Formats: sequence, C-alpha cells, structure tokens
Amino acid sequence: MGASSRLALVTGGAGFLGRHLVARLGADGWNVRVLDVIAFPDRDVETMLGDVADADVVGRACRGADAVFHLAALLPQRRAPKEQMVHVNVDGGRTVLAAAKGAGVPAVVYMSSAEVYGLPKQTPCPEDAPKLPLGEYGRNKVVAEKHARESAAGGLHVPILRPPTIVGPGMPEPLLTKLMADARRGRPLTVIGGGRNRFQMVAASDVSAACLRALDVPEASGEAFNIGSDNVPTMREMAERIVAQVGSRSRLVNVPAWLVVAVVKALGPFGKAPLEPEHLPIALNDYVFDISKARRVLGWTPEKDNVQALTEAYESS
Repeated sequence: MGASSRLALVTGGAGFLGRHLVARLGADGWNVRVLDVIAFPDRDVETMLGDVADADVVGRACRGADAVFHLAALLPQRRAPKEQMVHVNVDGGRTVLAAAKGAGVPAVVYMSSAEVYGLPKQTPCPEDAPKLPLGEYGRNKVVAEKHARESAAGGLHVPILRPPTIVGPGMPEPLLTKLMADARRGRPLTVIGGGRNRFQMVAASDVSAACLRALDVPEASGEAFNIGSDNVPTMREMAERIVAQVGSRSRLVNVPAWLVVAVVKALGPFGKAPLEPEHLPIALNDYVFDISKARRVLGWTPEKDNVQALTEAYESS
C-alpha cells in the first residue's frame, strides 16, 4: 500500500510535537487526521475536536486509519490536578488502544517519556533501568506503558518511544525559550552550578522520524526505545556553542545550585518557579540515555544534536 493512500491519526496533533509529526507525515505522502482539544492551525488538515478518553470520539477518529500516533498528553508544566492527568495520560491511552483495535487499525505508535526513569541511577541510561518517576506525569507513563504492552501482546503493533525534552521550532519549554530570547537580546545566560552536568534533549524532527521507523519494524512491538540526541555536551559547553553559533553577545553567568533549589522551593507552590519541582534533580545531574537499541532495532539515528536543535529553534523564532 503506497503512502499516498494511507491515513494516519495523530492524537494531540495540534501540540508542539504533533505539528512536527503532521508535517513529516504530509511530506511523506500520508493523509492526516488530528484528534485534539484545539483545532490544528492548518485548516487543510482534518481536525476532530474531543477528549482523548472519550471512547465514542476516539472510535470515530480511528475509523479508516492505517496507523495511530498517540501523542496526546497532559505535561507537568500544565500543573493539572492528579485526576485530570490520569484521565488524559492513562485513561486516554487505554481508550486509544481499545479504539484502534476495535476499528481494525493495525498499529499504534505510543509516545511515552524518559520521565519514567526519574533520575537515572546510571548514565547513559538503558531501557531496562529501574522505573522510579519523580512526579505524577512519570507515574502516569509507567502505567500507560503497561497498557501498551498488554495491547501488543494481544496482537496490536505497539512500539513505545521514550524521548527526553523535545526541542525545535515552536517549542513550549519556558526555560529554553527564555534562554533563546536572552541570547537574541544579548542578555546574560544562566548556567546552574557551573554547568558541568549533561542534559540530553532531542529534536522534534528526529522524534518524528523515529515514529515512522517504529511503525514499520515488526520487532518493535511491545518494546520501549530511548529516543535522544547524540554526543551530549555539558550544559556550559552547550550554552557556549549556541552563543557562538548564533553570534550572540551574551555572556554566561554561573548561578549556585543551592540558590536555584531555594527559588524553586519558594516559588513552586505558587506556580511561578522556572522549573517544575520534580524536574529540579534532573536539571542538576547528568540526564543521558542510551539510544543504541533504537539504532539497532529501528535503524534510527538522530540527525541533530542539542546545539543544532536549539539553534534551529532560535533561528525560527
């Protein structure tokens, strides 16, 4: 079956990653349908509005689809109540899997997160490392992955992808968008604790490519894959390279880790902290994942490193 005759359903397709994946699918000749609570910005893309945990809505969205890319999620940055996060991240995923099976859709590419690991006990962190999530979002994803594997055992093709922070044009990460804005204006760039730790990210375009690779590899069903950048620099090296790459006049300013911890603890309860409290340990330590399984099984490798992905976001803003 040629790509031009295939229909992809993208849940959460109006979000940051969703827009990148929809563009990639369109470029590859797919017809695309989006299911989201907001309309897709391009009116030429079919949009169904509705709750991803609504079985009736999701069932209708799945009709006629050849593949589902399940991206819909409620992220920690939304600071939603626990019940709402479970509704979207757990109940929503279970609804999509059941609807896909009921509609005869052969495959669901399931977007999980590196947050299932919490703060990794070893780096680079492999897929079989302990799952010790630090917050509700990570706990949701652990449960959601269990449902995905159960569906895979029932015959549905369900690869599971675990990206860390996804970056690129249109990224919604407040801390990183501020970094880009400060670099553009030549303002000082904050480096926490000397910036000696490494923090792996991944370009939205590389995640989109991994989605399509996972769709076509039978051995990927029921398996989880870390999807991240390669050659991860320290945070200080990354900031220095971005400043040089974009020709910014910004200088790097070191902020003691203890001060960042104090600010997050003080402002966190009011929703004003620059980081979510559950992300604080991650920001202060090495956060790097082993992507060799994705290379070996999916035949996927990232095209952009952290600096290239962030520079692309800078140049598009």
